Amino acid sequence: MTAMTTSVRPFTSLLGHLGGERRAIAATIVLVIVSQVCLGAISVLLAAAVGHAVVHHSAPSDWFWALLAGLVALRAALTWGEMDASHALAFRVLARLRMALFDRYAVALPTKRRENVGRAASTAMSDTERLEFFYAHTVAQLVAAAVNALLGLILLAVVEPRLALVTLTGLTLVLSTVPLGRHRLEALGGEMVEATGALSDRAVDVLGGLREVLGYGIHGPVRRQIRETGAAAARAAGRLETTHRVLAGAREAAVTLVGVGVLVGVIGRGVAAEHVAALIVLALATVSPVADAAATCARLPALRAAATRVGEELARPAALTRDTPPAALPEGPLGLMMSEVGFGYDDRRVLDGFDLRIAPGEHVGLRGASGAGKSTVVALASQLWDPDSGSVALTDSTTSEVAISAVDDNELRAALATVEQDGALFTGTVRDAVAAPSTTDAEIEDLLARLGLAGTVTPGSHIGEGGLRLSGGQRARLRLARAVLHRPRILILDEPTADLDEASARLVTDLLGTVPATMLVVSHRHQTLAAMDRVVDITSREASEGTKKARRARNHAGHAARER
Repeated sequence: MTAMTTSVRPFTSLLGHLGGERRAIAATIVLVIVSQVCLGAISVLLAAAVGHAVVHHSAPSDWFWALLAGLVALRAALTWGEMDASHALAFRVLARLRMALFDRYAVALPTKRRENVGRAASTAMSDTERLEFFYAHTVAQLVAAAVNALLGLILLAVVEPRLALVTLTGLTLVLSTVPLGRHRLEALGGEMVEATGALSDRAVDVLGGLREVLGYGIHGPVRRQIRETGAAAARAAGRLETTHRVLAGAREAAVTLVGVGVLVGVIGRGVAAEHVAALIVLALATVSPVADAAATCARLPALRAAATRVGEELARPAALTRDTPPAALPEGPLGLMMSEVGFGYDDRRVLDGFDLRIAPGEHVGLRGASGAGKSTVVALASQLWDPDSGSVALTDSTTSEVAISAVDDNELRAALATVEQDGALFTGTVRDAVAAPSTTDAEIEDLLARLGLAGTVTPGSHIGEGGLRLSGGQRARLRLARAVLHRPRILILDEPTADLDEASARLVTDLLGTVPATMLVVSHRHQTLAAMDRVVDITSREASEGTKKARRARNHAGHAARER
């Protein structure tokens, strides 16, 4: 019982993510049950008609043909309805699982630990496709086979108890093949899923770094790795298929024994000759769906491994905590304040007691040596991660503070925009890549001209996958254009001029000077930092100490005012 509970837990744990589709799954099960019972009835009636014709040399009466025609019509309607319902259900289940995964990734990625996001991609694409068939088709098949077997045994027990016993013995033999190879199938199924997942991971990595693969001439080793990974997946799949075929042979032998056993059981037992064929078909119609279900059960370990992977992805811990109920953002210009912030990756501490205060409307530059924590400050200020200690807050002109973790995410993203140095551009046109919902082509063209892109790209220019058709400098400026066109109240930039020549960098700097948003700009470039209202050196303890002193003075003044 415990083993069975453990076996089905990966599947049942995902039901909560399917929402209203559970009713559709139940409706599909009912359709399949009725359809399978109807098919069994048609088979038995046809066998009875053949027996009657052979023994009595006459056709059954008209009512028989009317009943048979009605069952055939019902079976056709049920088959069409079941196919339509199950296929629609499969697409909805796929959508539900993928939406659940993407919702989880939205709060759980990026993580602080180094990991291959190819696994997340392959789980969202491959494993969910395996599971859609399970919930839309397999569950109904298994339940229908069990109900059909129960009804068949009851009917046989009423008509001829000895045949019910023979059929029950055959069912036992068929079902014994399920635990017979369970451990081997689970091991091989898990191995195959892991191997195919590793192959998907590798493919995602290669496609994402295709330029580097070609540019550094490492396609030979990459090809070898993919070939070896693919061979491992093929070997696992081959061993799994061989085991399935051996078990399928055992099930077919058990079904054949049932037919033979029923035939032997009716000989010399006083059973009317015209009923022999119908009884044999009834026994086979009872056992055969169970044999198909057993074959399906033999393939469940691979599905269980896929369900386990999906469950693990859905159980990823959130990278952020959200305060409830959410707090409203202050009206007007926003400032940013980081107090006593500490943060580290695994055992490496990056920030320790870091302080930063940016007044509403102020443009602040941030500089420091590589590894000092500049990109980490950007991630924390953008609410991609929570600090390990300290706080990050948004302020207004009256110095009121709202913890950034308390702001509704949609409201926060509408007010705060971040331009990362290696941020993504999605496939499509320039318009698709940068425009906000209310942006006009004239606004895009004006901004492109101010960034020195007029004549090279237009709103309708196709940028290729990830901006493949653009230079590094063009991609950097389009990322900036996208943020500016969304009119954020706080704009955070990580090395916005790193990929640009002097002339293009000057155009970007001039544009930033006209943006009314509060701004935090990380840069190594003196020209960019010189345009800021002030510059904070992340390696300078003086800047941090100065902020601490100012905060202590404000706190002291606040206490004194309350005491008065």
